[in-house]
Amino acid sequence: MMKSVLDAEIENKIIFLRVDWNVPFESGKILNDSRIRATLPTINYLLSKNCRIVIGTHLGRPEGDVVPQLSTKILAMRFSELIKTKICATDYVIESAVKKQIDRLGPKEIIVIGNLRWHAEEETNNLAFAHILSSYAEAFVNDAFAVCHRAHASVEAITNFLPGYAGLLLEKEVNSLRILTQRPRHPFVLVLGGAKIKDKVGLIKKFAPMVDKILVGGAIANTLRYFQGHDIGNSYCETDLKNTALGIFAVAKNKIVLPNDEIRKDLSGGKFSIMDIGPQTIAKFKEYISPAKTIFWNGNMGYSEDNEYETGTLEIAKAIRDNSYTKIIAGGDTAGFIDSHNMVSGYSFVSTGGGAALEFLAGAELPALKALGYYNK
Repeated sequence: MMKSVLDAEIENKIIFLRVDWNVPFESGKILNDSRIRATLPTINYLLSKNCRIVIGTHLGRPEGDVVPQLSTKILAMRFSELIKTKICATDYVIESAVKKQIDRLGPKEIIVIGNLRWHAEEETNNLAFAHILSSYAEAFVNDAFAVCHRAHASVEAITNFLPGYAGLLLEKEVNSLRILTQRPRHPFVLVLGGAKIKDKVGLIKKFAPMVDKILVGGAIANTLRYFQGHDIGNSYCETDLKNTALGIFAVAKNKIVLPNDEIRKDLSGGKFSIMDIGPQTIAKFKEYISPAKTIFWNGNMGYSEDNEYETGTLEIAKAIRDNSYTKIIAGGDTAGFIDSHNMVSGYSFVSTGGGAALEFLAGAELPALKALGYYNK
């Protein structure tokens, strides 16, 4: 099993802390800072041990290019408003100037370095790049569960050079998600939405034998209904995934519950597009959600970015919130939706991991967790 930061001898040490502050933002303004706030317990613990902290994160998908709009300084600025300690920030990552700034840090001081993905070596898991990152610190703490399914230098290769530990958020993510795989209470209900079926296939195949119902909305419901022969008009649909859809029906059988009505947007020429689940479907889904004792929800029920089509997602969110038992949520869009409606406190756990959570639940070995010894017996 992986070692916890709580068990590490880190007093007065320099820590390289990998976080995932890949937050949504627009015109230089952060729209949702929940990923930053989620790492505060680990950071405050490290500060209580008089650590100097080097924070590494990425922002967006610059794919190895320097993209000024994706500077981590916007993250450092927001972070400085949330914590009471000295913080400095730089857009450099592996330049000598970074080491000079780190050498000037005092106890309980923090530096946020530049966007790790401005360097292609990060995503190629380059050992030399990881070695430079490791030279900044005496220990490595991973609190970035959302990128643990990536074999990247700052979460995987770096453990070749520094002792690695799991941060408090990463531990909470793993322990909370394990509830779903190891000891779910029944009735156990999956609520799935969103656009891409491929993101959900592994999850469905893994959980089909153990869940009681799988409630499906969003664009993935369009795809499944399309291959059942339903008219979905001009709605978003993955028409090239027939075998995948049929495979889902084969493994999930009568556990899949699809919408039986929808909210449509009229298009020209008598065409239409499905934008949300309808009232009958909402009522039907609630019948399964209400008595459930374990619920996992990933993916919105419709085009909830538009307030006109958020009713289905909002009603399902309320139904899950009002359930008195275990309810766990994963996925950036879903987590962002409930956060924007001030409903986060109504759930047992809201994961910061999207793809990482789905792969973990599907049974895949996550490279960054493996690097920390999670899968060692």
